[in-house]
Amino acid sequence: MSKSFQIAGATLDALSAGLVFERLVLWRGSVIKRPRTICFVNAFSIVTAAKDPEFLKAINSSDLAVLDGAPLAWMGRLMTGMPCDRLSGPDFMHALLTRPEYSGLRHFVLGGSQAALDRLEFKYNRGGTASPRKVVGTWSPPFRELTPEEERGFVDRMAELRPDVLWVCLGTARQEKWMARMREILDVPVMAGVGAAVDFLSGNKPRAPRWMQSAGLEWLFRLVSEPRRLWRRYLVGNVRFLRLALMELWRHRAARRQRA
Repeated sequence: MSKSFQIAGATLDALSAGLVFERLVLWRGSVIKRPRTICFVNAFSIVTAAKDPEFLKAINSSDLAVLDGAPLAWMGRLMTGMPCDRLSGPDFMHALLTRPEYSGLRHFVLGGSQAALDRLEFKYNRGGTASPRKVVGTWSPPFRELTPEEERGFVDRMAELRPDVLWVCLGTARQEKWMARMREILDVPVMAGVGAAVDFLSGNKPRAPRWMQSAGLEWLFRLVSEPRRLWRRYLVGNVRFLRLALMELWRHRAARRQRA
């Protein structure tokens, strides 16, 4: 069972991590041919979507908008009363690549540097040719819009490789907009936008300790790791998210008082 709630116009799904995995397995065997899309939404996503209507539309048109961040999980519990979990894109991807119950899934990874993709492919496919391949292909695309020829080539490659899950690692907003557009073209069961998962899972960048993730402090770890690149995203963005979240909570409680 799940329930949705909104922050700054973005509709998010309050649900357990287990239900996300169940949905993916269900979609894999669905007769519906269009891809199902999963967006992993964090505080930065909310702040960005509040200023980018196309990104907001992509989140709201996805099949699942998962809570990727402790603050959003806290908001979900407050606003829905549901026992919703935080589930990050890298954690979800790692679980599907390693848990025995998902060993039959075929994966394609789009995005990240070629060096990081090579390390990730070696890490999850090691074991020799006798073991089933988990990652059936990767691609580090150019950092620009694809040409029609490149796009057709990618669609043909997906038709040939037939992955169950296409992991889209193009960065916040770009990956969600890409999935929203390509779901009308590609024939894969599931697409999931997982941001920097390639860097984290390949070992290219370190992850915050689990206690920091649970405490909602992963942003601080990343800020300390890459201050020049991320200071505006976190120091300015977190203040904006807090303002948006408090406004949403005020509206939610005002609506409850009116219904009482």
